[in-house]
Amino acid sequence: TYNLMQPEISGQLKARKVRTLEAKRPDIIAAGNIGCMMQIGSGTGIPVVHTVELLDWATGGPKPPALDREGSQRAPEIPRLR
Repeated sequence: TYNLMQPEISGQLKARKVRTLEAKRPDIIAAGNIGCMMQIGSGTGIPVVHTVELLDWATGGPKPPALDREGSQRAPEIPRLR
């Protein structure tokens, strides 16, 4: 709701977060908040998944759907938790 109630500030935050994340060149971005996932996802081509989806995949669960979407920049390897 923050991006709906405070669109200007939210847009500035999005631009800063996306710029910082893309500078790190991650294969996947994980977030625990659906609003953050939607906002960051709308500003980058890097797949954005929920933290629980990523942990599930890393422990043998299904690949998160966001990783199969057309336009994803990379095809990441299955993460391994030790």
